[in-house]
Amino acid sequence: MKKLFLTFAILATALVATTQKAAAQFSLGIHGSYFAPDAKGAKGLYGGGLQAKVFVTEQFAIGVGVKSIQEEFKGTGYEFTNTIIPVTGMLEYYLTKGIVRPYIGAEAGVFTSKVKGNVLGVSSESSSSKFGAAPKFGIAIPIGNLGIFAEGSYNFIFDNKNGNDNGSPTNADFSTSSKFFMVNAGLTFGFGGK
Repeated sequence: MKKLFLTFAILATALVATTQKAAAQFSLGIHGSYFAPDAKGAKGLYGGGLQAKVFVTEQFAIGVGVKSIQEEFKGTGYEFTNTIIPVTGMLEYYLTKGIVRPYIGAEAGVFTSKVKGNVLGVSSESSSSKFGAAPKFGIAIPIGNLGIFAEGSYNFIFDNKNGNDNGSPTNADFSTSSKFFMVNAGLTFGFGGK
């Protein structure tokens, strides 16, 4: 997890360094997430994430984000943990300039699933990474350099071996769930700008 957050910090720094506009505002965000696979009867999962973005203009932002969602399966003699970590780039277009700012956007990047298991004392670990993308819609309410936001997205995982089979309702692994809804809500902290 430390490597993931170090990668996020490096990407955020590179994003700021490559934005040449002196008037651009940099924003850091933290949020909670709710993940809902589209498999019939699937249970929703909770997680969280971080994001960094630069407002290239007052209405257009580019950025990077990382999220982490975890699910557990336990029973007699077995235990599994699946951690889903999307690391994405994002584009957002803000429809208004007022106090309430609805926006549309998209995210794309690598969605990694790491599964750790223990069956009758025998441990195993595997991971897979797939490219994914998500159109999204949100609302931001900036109050000075502090803001709140909520957004919803519909995520597609590409190169899914069995994308039409959603499998078990409790399984969010990429081999069985290729599409899911995600809702994020949290705080943003702005720096710089005019």
